[in-house]
Amino acid sequence: MLKIEEYVNIKDYCTLRVGGQFRYFAIVSSLDDLSSLCTIVQSEDQYKNTPIFILGGGSNIVFSDGVLSVIAIKIEIKDFEILNETNAHIDIKVGAGEIWDTVVSKTVMLGLTGLESLSAIPGTVGATPVQNVGAYGAEVKDTILEVEVFDIKEKKIKTLTNADCKFGYRDSIFKNEAKGKYIITSVNYRLAKSLPVVPNYPGLLKYFEYREITNPTLIEIRNAIIHIRREKLPNPKNIPNVGSFFKNPIVENSIALKIKKEYPEARFFPINETYTKVPAGWLIENAGLKGRVFGNVSVYDKNALVLVNNGHATAQNIAETRDEIIKIVKQKFDITLEQEPEMM
Repeated sequence: MLKIEEYVNIKDYCTLRVGGQFRYFAIVSSLDDLSSLCTIVQSEDQYKNTPIFILGGGSNIVFSDGVLSVIAIKIEIKDFEILNETNAHIDIKVGAGEIWDTVVSKTVMLGLTGLESLSAIPGTVGATPVQNVGAYGAEVKDTILEVEVFDIKEKKIKTLTNADCKFGYRDSIFKNEAKGKYIITSVNYRLAKSLPVVPNYPGLLKYFEYREITNPTLIEIRNAIIHIRREKLPNPKNIPNVGSFFKNPIVENSIALKIKKEYPEARFFPINETYTKVPAGWLIENAGLKGRVFGNVSVYDKNALVLVNNGHATAQNIAETRDEIIKIVKQKFDITLEQEPEMM
């Protein structure tokens, strides 16, 4: 039964465990519930002019302190069905409320390639197109066919193509001009039946070399990625965090070359003749910040990309730590880091 609650603690729905309260909060598990909720909030004076906020797994967002004057909607719409199959691929439809890694696991068990590199990423399916999540050289946009959305104003379902979503590096239409306009209800993916290719990343290559696995299976690739992520990223259930806190900056080649002269062992990633991607974690670590404690917030000692809540951090503490890291990295490398998780 649809229920709108008031003054709900945000920390219970955020893996960083910071933030105040949602003024209003509701869990939606069907399209009918979603339509009913939108009708209520648009018609009743109590909710008018209060913006809607869509909550997924709370694993890529930093909530502010105090009361957030929003109607937070937690999407729990479930679905997993095969839409189409050929000799080369299978198209699947997945509900926005499905746990992302559970879906990745299902596709790997079905022998389908395309999502294995995105194993062990927290959150729900509906959040993945928003952020265009990526890892090990793969991005979710590479497999998305369509995104089904609910138009809040018109109160009807629409379908956006891959091109409509305007995917970019950790970016999409849902973070820009369509923000607040649509609610993602399901995502269609096209996955291949071809043999998997091991991502060309040192950690993965060393993992298989050490175990003398020359032609890893899809399951072995997934298991390797899970193993590596668990070693580098703290479990938010035990250590509150939102994963990678900074985007990998893309800089002009001249800046990358200048750094390489001082750090010839550094591994950067050329984008084209003009630009190079520089790992943000490398910049933070080589600025001497890995493991640094900033009061209630720390830079994780196993991965400089991660900020962790030491137990009593506020959103303000997180923001102050972020700004200090950005300042120090800028002073040392003349590169300005950008926050990856959304700030609410």
